[in-house]
Amino acid sequence: MSELSVRIFSQYLIQGVWAIILALLFLYTFRIYKRHYLKLWAWSWLAFSMYMLTSGLHLYSTWIYSIYNPIRITLSATSISFAYIEASLLLIGTWELVRNRKFASAHLRLIMIISILLAIASSVLFIDNSQISENRFFIRVGLRSLIMGCAFFITGIWMITNLSHDKSLGKRLLIIAFIIYGSEQFNYFLVGFLPIINVHLKFPYIQYLGLLDFFLEALIGMGMAIWLLENERKELERANDDLDHFFYSTSHDLRSPLASITGLVTLGKVHIKDESALEFFDKIEGRVNKLDSVIDDIISYAKSAKYQLKIEPLNFKEIVKEIETNLEFNKGATHIDFICESSEEVFLSDKLKITTILHNLITNSIKYHDFHKDNPYIKVSLVKDQGRVYISVEDNGRGIKQENHQQIFEMFYRASGDSVGSGLGLYIVKEAAKKLNGKVSVQSTYGKGSCFKVSLPALAG
Repeated sequence: MSELSVRIFSQYLIQGVWAIILALLFLYTFRIYKRHYLKLWAWSWLAFSMYMLTSGLHLYSTWIYSIYNPIRITLSATSISFAYIEASLLLIGTWELVRNRKFASAHLRLIMIISILLAIASSVLFIDNSQISENRFFIRVGLRSLIMGCAFFITGIWMITNLSHDKSLGKRLLIIAFIIYGSEQFNYFLVGFLPIINVHLKFPYIQYLGLLDFFLEALIGMGMAIWLLENERKELERANDDLDHFFYSTSHDLRSPLASITGLVTLGKVHIKDESALEFFDKIEGRVNKLDSVIDDIISYAKSAKYQLKIEPLNFKEIVKEIETNLEFNKGATHIDFICESSEEVFLSDKLKITTILHNLITNSIKYHDFHKDNPYIKVSLVKDQGRVYISVEDNGRGIKQENHQQIFEMFYRASGDSVGSGLGLYIVKEAAKKLNGKVSVQSTYGKGSCFKVSLPALAG
């Protein structure tokens, strides 16, 4: 084999291996996302790998077998078949993604049959006449390149007209790669066509087009992968919007009857003096308030998840005082000594997130305080040290058992059967701290008290 043949054979092998990797990638994503176009893309890359590998074998066979040898003819037909099949599957998969609907199976089978028949015809035409090798080359390579070039080029233009409003990176990469790849195929067409009309030109760059092919294949693969991710992200955003709409609508529908129940309970407690009935009213009111609190926590978390941070100077003591005022009517709050200490008058952060963190931690300290102890207290402090801000909420309440320390920050987790919260408070604290690039930890001894510490980066003004 000549040096050029060895180089081309190596290019075929490398491109074939790369295509197998892409085929496995898209088969894996198909298993995850269950999108039919991903399956077509996977099969298209598998067909392309077979096209490259059989082309390499066919090139090698030209040095061993005569033009009439069945093995050489079979390799030629197989190679061309896979080329047409690869292009068809890739373009049909792209059509499915753009149109958001499945291509008709009957039409797909028809295209596959036509591709195979066209490949077989290309392989056997002019085989009995060794004097017109140019015709054979044109039929096998030039005509194939013309068909594939037109298919890719037209698909790229069609995507531009159908996706002119879409500026996503994946689609742009795919469009560019399709148009360039289609244009590049016309070079192979000219190499095969010009000798037939007695125009003999040299194409010194043709031996380097294999490298361009590989680059464009990589670009197509990247474009497909990025388009998939962008498309799934949009689907997820759409699903989240639908879920938010459903959630807010449902929350409103739930809160209306809860408000009615609360009003009826209040009226009942005014007009009914029976002690046992009043006890039942108190229990009903407590359950309604608990459910209302759960809805409040869920709404708070839903809003927090979409909230955009607003960094501004904050006065720590003012925020704590505001929270203390809001919670002063909570059960048992008036019996607790509130202490606030801060080494910094002002620090930079997001007010809503800091307020959310402190409100939930202080609320928990009130809920789970031990009023049998002397001098119950809640101590809230802020310390700035070595480029970080440490906010802590300490109490001498009931404390938390050691085995529950890791789970208390999970959604809806309750450390004990007598927990009165929704199980969302500490989860919301953790997520709020994460939004601020911080973290929350706990030190607690059951029966003695707890200390929650939030560590945040100290932002420069």
